[in-house]
Amino acid sequence: MVGSLKLVILFSSFYIIMNKELNKTDKTSKYLLDLVAAGLIGDTRKVEAISISLARSIRTINPHVSSSIQEILAVNSTSGSNAIRSMGSAPIPTDNETHLEMARIIKPHSEGGILPVFNDKVNSWIGDIIEERENITALLALDITPSTNLLLIGQPGTGKTMLAHYIASQLNKNLVIMDLSSSISNLMGKTGHNIKKVLNYAKETGAVLLLDEFDAIAKKRDDNTDLGEIKRVVNVLLMELEDWPISSMLIATSNHPELLDKAIWRRFDHIVEIPLPSLVETIKLLDHNLSQFINEDLKNISITNLIAELLDGKNASDIVKFTNNVKRRMALKNEELILASLNELELHSTDKKIRGKFCILAKEMLGKKITVRKLAEMTGLSTAGVQHHISKIK
Repeated sequence: MVGSLKLVILFSSFYIIMNKELNKTDKTSKYLLDLVAAGLIGDTRKVEAISISLARSIRTINPHVSSSIQEILAVNSTSGSNAIRSMGSAPIPTDNETHLEMARIIKPHSEGGILPVFNDKVNSWIGDIIEERENITALLALDITPSTNLLLIGQPGTGKTMLAHYIASQLNKNLVIMDLSSSISNLMGKTGHNIKKVLNYAKETGAVLLLDEFDAIAKKRDDNTDLGEIKRVVNVLLMELEDWPISSMLIATSNHPELLDKAIWRRFDHIVEIPLPSLVETIKLLDHNLSQFINEDLKNISITNLIAELLDGKNASDIVKFTNNVKRRMALKNEELILASLNELELHSTDKKIRGKFCILAKEMLGKKITVRKLAEMTGLSTAGVQHHISKIK
């Protein structure tokens, strides 16, 4: 970011000095002075805001300079090079007492480069966020800034953290993950100070900051037993969310949104609920993770559709764990895909009628295309046992 700040300052200074029309504009002169002051103290957000105002004020006088300033802002926002370089020069913030690092840094594309499986609504929203950054120049030209902070809510295991990894990777920026265990302190005022250090690090390096389990630090300020620490932390977060720079992005996640302070909600540009996978998304997850084991015969009986029905209500993380365990059983126990799946389901379920349900689903879906004998071979049940279960079909 420092290089871009210098470019903005030098570029604007040169044109204002050389252009008599600009020298006549008191507002523009004030922007220049404010810009230099903000640049010297390294206030990224203020530099961006002043630069946007400066570009707007000289648009009619000198459209070339105006568009050039917007272009510098756009390049700095979409490029991850500054953040990547700064990783080596800017030390990771540490707790002064314990000397533990309060954040973990992940380089773009090292993790999470693949879009998790979501429904069409969530996918469309993700596409919009990425599109904003890809077209930031057009937004700035209309005095519109891109989204800078996102709140992802939903049950555990639905892919909120993975989505943060994906967005950072798509923006080609480092992902800074705040470590709550080393950031939260029992000392008065220490937690707010630590959190501010991590926030400043993410802003200065132009990274994507992930605040996982956001409800732990942004909880409601109505706890009578609290000595004021939570109130201070929430106040810090409210100010930071209001003034987050476009060169960075803040993503918060919460499994318990009902615990969040009311004032926090309206500070986010977007609040997106990540639901449990539907049958369609469950099938996609199974197809993706088990495709190498699905031969033509299994495709003909729509095996992933059948298994997906038995995984109804599971979150995406549990489904992926299930597929990994199935593959382990196939490799170590030499079990076929269907048998391994049924064994795995039975192992982690209190329902002891998994095989019977599978037979009923298969017969309902496939009818005469699948025989009792074939179901007996696939499930390990006797033909009489299979017949007993499918006789329950109305």
